[in-house]
Amino acid sequence: MKQGGVMRRVLFLLILLCLIGPRTAFPAKNAGKLAVKSALVTEYGSGKTLYSQDADRPIPPASLTKVMTMYVVFDLVASGKASFADRIKVSRGADRTGGSTMGLRAGEIVTLDELMRGMAVASGNDACIAVAEHFGGVPTFVGLMNRKARELGMTGTTFKNPNGLPAAGQYTTARDLTKLAVSYLRHYPQALRYHSTTEINHNGAVHGNTNRLLASYDGADGIKTGYVDASGYNIIATAKRGDTRVIAVVLGGRTKQVRNREAVRILDASFSGAVQTMVAACDMPEPEQPTKSLSKRASAKRHAKAMQVAKADRHAKVNARSGASARFDAREATVKKSRKADKAPAPKTAQKKASGKSKHVASR
Repeated sequence: MKQGGVMRRVLFLLILLCLIGPRTAFPAKNAGKLAVKSALVTEYGSGKTLYSQDADRPIPPASLTKVMTMYVVFDLVASGKASFADRIKVSRGADRTGGSTMGLRAGEIVTLDELMRGMAVASGNDACIAVAEHFGGVPTFVGLMNRKARELGMTGTTFKNPNGLPAAGQYTTARDLTKLAVSYLRHYPQALRYHSTTEINHNGAVHGNTNRLLASYDGADGIKTGYVDASGYNIIATAKRGDTRVIAVVLGGRTKQVRNREAVRILDASFSGAVQTMVAACDMPEPEQPTKSLSKRASAKRHAKAMQVAKADRHAKVNARSGASARFDAREATVKKSRKADKAPAPKTAQKKASGKSKHVASR
């Protein structure tokens, strides 16, 4: 009777371990969804939504904020209040801006055109501050950004600064960013000359475009990437093949590789007309891994190990449920630690390291 009770406990433990195994606790696919927090994909010409995933979920915009900053500048130029040839003196405040920069130096004179390239290509937070200060100061300029957001019907968006660095209350949604991107490119298609530029050189430092799809995806010609800890890796991507242009907003990738992979995946499906097929494929269960046959010796060793676990469990008077929870918590801690390390931004060439600058980078 005593031996039967031990065997039942061993069996229970083995079943429980199977239930909390990797395929159950960490599914490889997320039923019908991209591996990101939010996404919305649109056919530019017709305005038809091709794919939607949690499109109204509030997410910090990170450097996607710069699309609105550039939109406002285009409006100012179109109204005759500014020219891309305007010469702007860089302030000490712009010079000290943290995160990704184009390498501006206090006191230097740059054109508005150069600053636009710096925002689009190098994701220069310093360029955004220089622009905002030139047009009435940061609070005034952010007011113009939020006014434009209201005009476009971006009801889930609030901007707090012109560059996307972390700020309390600064949020947007995939739906709002789609409205922004569509309107921006419809009114100022020439903006793609900035967003499709692959690199710039300023003060002797070369800055590559943070949008890696430009060099790797057929038809890609813009528009912007972004990253802060609170959002993950974001992108507004657009590509044109033949007469068809697709705009994909993909927010909250765990890494920039995941973000880019999922953006490519949904762009491919959109151009091929296979979005529904892709979604259906996501819902397919993972194929079962073949069970390896065990030799009698290996089987005996596994049984002996299971008996030792049961004995230790009985002596410690720890029930199976709490033991499983402890193992699950330990694994969760390991995964979180790995993800945290994965999120750490790599050092960037020619990026300023002055003390007092924000550790957040709104540029990935």
